[in-house]
Amino acid sequence: MEKKIIASIKAPISKSMGPHVRQVIPSTVGDLDPFVFLDHFGPFTKSPDFKGVPPHPHAGIATITYLLEGSNRHQDSYGHEALISSGDLAWMQAGKGIVHAEGMDELNTENETVHGLQFWISLPAKDKFIEPDFFHYKKEQFPVINENGIEYKIVVGELKGEKSPVKSLSPAMIFDIQITENSQIELPIQDKYSSGIYVIEGEIEIEGKKILPTSMTKFSLEGETITIKAESDARIIVLGGLPLNEPIVGYASFVMNSMGQIQQVMTDYQMGKMGEIEG
Repeated sequence: MEKKIIASIKAPISKSMGPHVRQVIPSTVGDLDPFVFLDHFGPFTKSPDFKGVPPHPHAGIATITYLLEGSNRHQDSYGHEALISSGDLAWMQAGKGIVHAEGMDELNTENETVHGLQFWISLPAKDKFIEPDFFHYKKEQFPVINENGIEYKIVVGELKGEKSPVKSLSPAMIFDIQITENSQIELPIQDKYSSGIYVIEGEIEIEGKKILPTSMTKFSLEGETITIKAESDARIIVLGGLPLNEPIVGYASFVMNSMGQIQQVMTDYQMGKMGEIEG
């Protein structure tokens, strides 16, 4: 049984972050439980004096930065530091609260093109206040399947018998798929899983509907496959997972289950309990 399209909407340009950022989730199709946020940034040229994103807090989520091109430095208040390169994934489990900065003080000497995606995945209620952690997964760690001219990169989750090394606290999937023109794929997705497709480049067709670049398409929970035809060479991101079906209460960069929890993490941040970035 095929999953059915619920909505398909072009992602708007961010009013707050500037023309190089598109706000995908929740601006287009709402949340895609357990995913509550997706931004598509770039491609843009980062100069040597680029200031990056200054220190800011998160709680109740995992923030996931997936780079398609360029590099991005991660720093946080628990002492983690890493230079994320093209094809890498940065997974920060914010839990009870952590402060991080991205792209700060990278000491680049030349201009660099940066292009990538940032996701937020809501942590299950039982894990909202776990200890924060950070994981850097390098490009070489991800399984890649080449089949009939189509490349499947399993970033999170499992597909066609291959499993990502990423450990998520609830079942989730992120697949980076490159499809050649005039190809067709039947993508297996578990029944009752949320699922969405974001088109990075190229044009695809699903259910006879043409879907253009920077469009987000959300599907029904019912069904076990999505049939995708490529009108041109295309690159798509498939995401979703087992819905948590828990309250989502967001405020700034916090996502909790109640306003009481939001007030708690705001107080913790104001009192310095989430720490500071050193150096």
